[in-house]
Amino acid sequence: MTENPFGRFSRVGTLLALFAGAGCTAASAAPSPAPPQPAAVTPKMEKPAEARVLSSAFAGTAKALRPSVVRIDVESGPPRVARGERRRQQNVPDDLPDIFRRFFDMDPGDGPGMPPGGGARHGTGSGIIIDQAGDIVTNRHVVEDASKVTVTLWDGTEIPAKVVGADPRTDVAVVRLEKVPRNLTAARLGDSEKLEVGEWVLAIGSPLGLEQTVTAGIVSGKGRAGRRVHMSGDRVRSYIQTDAKINPGNSGGPLVNLDAEVVGINTLINAGPGGAYGFAIPINEVRRVSQVLLRDGRVRYPYLGVMVGDISDLEPAKRSTLGSGLPEHAAYVSEVSAGGPAAKAGIQAGDVITQIDGHKIDYGADVVDYVSSLNIGTKVKLTHLRNGKAMNSTVTLGELPGAEEAVVADSGKIGLGLQTLTPDIADSLGLPKAMKGAVISDVAAGSPAERAGLKEGEVIVEVDRKAIASSEEAVAALKAARAGGHLLRVRGAAGARFVTLPAS
Repeated sequence: MTENPFGRFSRVGTLLALFAGAGCTAASAAPSPAPPQPAAVTPKMEKPAEARVLSSAFAGTAKALRPSVVRIDVESGPPRVARGERRRQQNVPDDLPDIFRRFFDMDPGDGPGMPPGGGARHGTGSGIIIDQAGDIVTNRHVVEDASKVTVTLWDGTEIPAKVVGADPRTDVAVVRLEKVPRNLTAARLGDSEKLEVGEWVLAIGSPLGLEQTVTAGIVSGKGRAGRRVHMSGDRVRSYIQTDAKINPGNSGGPLVNLDAEVVGINTLINAGPGGAYGFAIPINEVRRVSQVLLRDGRVRYPYLGVMVGDISDLEPAKRSTLGSGLPEHAAYVSEVSAGGPAAKAGIQAGDVITQIDGHKIDYGADVVDYVSSLNIGTKVKLTHLRNGKAMNSTVTLGELPGAEEAVVADSGKIGLGLQTLTPDIADSLGLPKAMKGAVISDVAAGSPAERAGLKEGEVIVEVDRKAIASSEEAVAALKAARAGGHLLRVRGAAGARFVTLPAS
């Protein structure tokens, strides 16, 4: 009898099927696991009416300002020049070996890792539309040395713009759209004099290259600039301090109250041991300066021609040399500009100003405040002490030299703007208050000064091994003819260094 070759495997398969069937039956007979219980959740709270109102005010204000706040992208620096063209400009021989030729291909702004022909710098800031003509107010430092300005509206539209005017003294600038779209929305400007400490404000802008962002805070303080707060413009006489978060790129953007009115222009951040504080230029000052820039393209300021400080800050030894009977508070004249209005009236360094036109003077900032409120050509009466003796002098205010007038050696030849170093400026730069010199306030793009590596914020303390105590001394020294150029010793945050400035 022949055995079925598959019979044994068939029986095994049957057994496996039975076991499998039994297993399935047992599994189906087991009770189903209980569904997971829902996790406990936090209770829902009802938003307080006050919070609801405040939240609505924040959202409404941000929405109202959105169409009038813009992002400003700036390109600055020397224009790019093709490699062959740059060699032709420098009369480089055609047979120069390639190993040397590449040095002449480099743009002045090229650096390690940058392709030849680079050098353009890019920056981002904010601004607000102030009229239907497409005029936008921002900070001067946002558009400084701009070769190309692009404005991005709230809906993403990008429009080229040009700088109408900029005032380095207040750090205010106006740019104008080259093509004005229809239905442009201008911001509503408020009255910064009515702003109160503790009032809620919003800071709106494009920080860190982002689109419009909004931060909230209160007005932490209001005050006069010059003693402890140094604004980005040396003629900004008052400030608004806020704890609303302000980041790089917020510069030029609006500080807004909850009536959706612009009350200030965000301008800088002061980071110190106590944290970071945002500051804004009051809109009343911005409005005044922007109107003048739109009309004249620049702002003219009255000029007394003195450097002043606080007599209360003088060392006892220095104070004792000024004579007896000195008041506790007054303005001390540390320097008189040669040929300036005060010098012509006989004011001398070491004089102590106690009154101007009968108004009591307690601090050096009081002198600047009062003079700034007057017109060029106004006659003012100074009451001052010299060696303890009371004197009266009449000074006719002149025009404050602008940055373009302070540029050394015929402006286009060296391209260096200078300002006399004062104790307040030295302190803001992290330098000793007693230090003397000329602060570099402007370096023209493509100029010999830029090619020599001079930078804004550095202080010229020597020219050709001779100490420099003022901008006037620096100008005179640099204008003097000298074969091979001038040797400058400059000080900055990183220390001192020597720079050779070629002869123009």
